[in-house]
Amino acid sequence: MSISDPFQLLSLISLGVTLFTSMVIILDDTKSSETTIAWLLVIFLFKWIGVLFYVLLGINWKKRKIVQQKPEDIFGSFLQPVLQRQQDFISRLIETHESESYSDMTKLMRMLLSGNNSIITLNNRIRFFHNGKDAFASMFHDLKRARETIHMEFYIWRSDELGEELKEILIERARNGVDVKLIFDGLGSFGKISYAYRRELKEAGIRFSYFLDLNLAPARLKINYRNHRKVVVIDGRKAYTGGINVGKEYIDGGSKFEQWRDTALRITGDSVMMLQALFLIDWASSGNEQVLDGKLFPAFHPGERQTPVQIAFSGPDSRWSSIEQLFFLMITNANTDIWIQSPYFIPSQGILHALQSAALSGVNVHLMMTGIPDKHPPFWAAHTYFPGLVDAGVKLYLYRRGFLHSKTVVADSKICSVGSCNMDMRSFHINFEANAVIYDEDLSRQLVDQFRRDLAFCEEVTHASLTSQSPFIKLRNSILRIFSPIM
Repeated sequence: MSISDPFQLLSLISLGVTLFTSMVIILDDTKSSETTIAWLLVIFLFKWIGVLFYVLLGINWKKRKIVQQKPEDIFGSFLQPVLQRQQDFISRLIETHESESYSDMTKLMRMLLSGNNSIITLNNRIRFFHNGKDAFASMFHDLKRARETIHMEFYIWRSDELGEELKEILIERARNGVDVKLIFDGLGSFGKISYAYRRELKEAGIRFSYFLDLNLAPARLKINYRNHRKVVVIDGRKAYTGGINVGKEYIDGGSKFEQWRDTALRITGDSVMMLQALFLIDWASSGNEQVLDGKLFPAFHPGERQTPVQIAFSGPDSRWSSIEQLFFLMITNANTDIWIQSPYFIPSQGILHALQSAALSGVNVHLMMTGIPDKHPPFWAAHTYFPGLVDAGVKLYLYRRGFLHSKTVVADSKICSVGSCNMDMRSFHINFEANAVIYDEDLSRQLVDQFRRDLAFCEEVTHASLTSQSPFIKLRNSILRIFSPIM
């Protein structure tokens, strides 16, 4: 057969493309060995389709430029004197407090300060919400009283019943002179917001943008990168963050779930300025002007309650995987107990070993994930991690009353993290995420108490339940685990 044979020529081209793409994957030293192997399998198993998936989902844009501005760079340039004073503040804490819990707390503070340029604020008040109904009721109450600015960004924004109610509030405020800016994620909100909805926003003078807008050709090559943050800032004085998005299912579970269990929080105080700055940086990275007006960062008067808070954030082009490092340090520093809630569980090897090591050392490790999935492949892949965790002594629970979407970590009932980041590699390395880190025993215990209440609707994963799985289910789950680094 000669090379002029079209089938032979096509085979040679296919082989050449496969080998070239494989070489590109192998030479990308920013990927973990697990991710490299997963992509090589995709390429060799699915050929052209695999190459297409790699172009869309696998190219490492970290070496290039995903967004115009990175929060840690902006904070580093604008807050340099403050950052130095913060380092001095942590040093004084270490000198004046010799207890082990203070040492653990200052390690976390310093790590986020050094890797994230995330300043520590003391003048804060926090309120938790454990369902979307209460969170949106409070948010809508605050939005109706906005006087100057409303800034909102969500991964998912739907023009459904809840979205319509929110739209009416925003339009009314905009017509009364409030400056309203909205960010929708390009993929998460793609096709979920009607043309009529967007037209009404524009007619009211409300500005909105898509983060990595898929209607623009360059953004389509970055479809794998998603702004998973959920941030609301009102007048620069009140803020919300956590796990909820804009959609009716976050209120009642929608058509698929009995209910939706989530965690969000309301912040008033100095940490609001960090969330405000984070929003404005995302606004500029969504194709808009840079806005860093001092009027958007009003001063707060110190209150009676001094709650230390840092805002941790990460993205695929961040120098450090700060939230993954935060979770790792919280787990490895824990002395008595760890409480984790996450809808998905596809950990990095570091997080997996940290959980196992903590449990083997006598720390009471509790991990709860959803037992009723919205996406089956990552749910099935997660099951392959269960035997090693249970063997190490981790208490593992599957939540069965609807969908568990809460993303919380509590260490020693003294330090807690609440935000948008799941306990999985997509959130650690591919998504843009934001979490509030709170150094407060009373607030941490509130999350532990809620965890205990959620246990009433959980099924514990045991050795018996794991060994009862059929060989077919185990094989299916193990195959999916191979591809878990790229899910």
